[in-house]
Amino acid sequence: MTPVQSTAEVFEAIQRAKAGAAAFTTNLFPIEARLRTWIEHKELFCTRDENEKVVFFFRKDRDFFHLYFFSPSPAALSSALQSSPELNRECFSADIVAKEGATAELVDPFEQSGFRKYSHLARLSRVRNAAESTALPSTTQVEFAQESDNPRIQELLEASFDRFADQLPFDYEIRSAIEHRQIFVIRQDSAVAAFLHFETQGVSSTLRFWVVGKPFRASGFGSMLVRHYFASQTAVRRFILWVNAANENALQKYAHYGYAPDGLVDHILVNSLIP
Repeated sequence: MTPVQSTAEVFEAIQRAKAGAAAFTTNLFPIEARLRTWIEHKELFCTRDENEKVVFFFRKDRDFFHLYFFSPSPAALSSALQSSPELNRECFSADIVAKEGATAELVDPFEQSGFRKYSHLARLSRVRNAAESTALPSTTQVEFAQESDNPRIQELLEASFDRFADQLPFDYEIRSAIEHRQIFVIRQDSAVAAFLHFETQGVSSTLRFWVVGKPFRASGFGSMLVRHYFASQTAVRRFILWVNAANENALQKYAHYGYAPDGLVDHILVNSLIP
């Protein structure tokens, strides 16, 4: 496992795996700016199986790694997984994203290599109704997060989500989101009681995290946040999010706000070193 020094290494790996491939497959669809950030923070590593043209990338996340791959075929991926010594030395989590019912081709090689299914996420989406109001409430407790809110936001994230399944942001990512006004908060006694973290690009917006602290879950803060979010994103036509498919309470809550499954799922697999 060697540190990645430039984004060119990633894009060159894609081309090597694709060359002459009849069934190229991957679980990483790289955005150059995000790759640069990972490299700058010394989070990204790689290893290669030259015989199979398979390249593995590993992103360090707290006490484990996210595993990404570029492979000429599922068969080559299976062979490389079974012959990779790194997979027995560290904790790994891998995301397999595909249409519901089309994940087995990539899930099977991981399970044959000692990985197991850990979590199952479903993507939900909602389309803005043409008649839906984009007028912000005249009086609201919702405001943008400030830099001083970072520790409390991290505390709420760690208490509410699973680090192996939910791609929790690092400190620097929260700071960047605050700087770019991508986190709404509601305060109680000057401290953050609830927040909503989102990312908007063009006419699409992803709800990343929506958290209400336990003492405030009957306060209506969650509803205030999400309604403010919808109204504030005036150019957005499609809202999306990922949710644990086994969490019926969350599914019902999102359905109440107009979200519905769009057919895309994410199977999260972990190796035997993750309990």
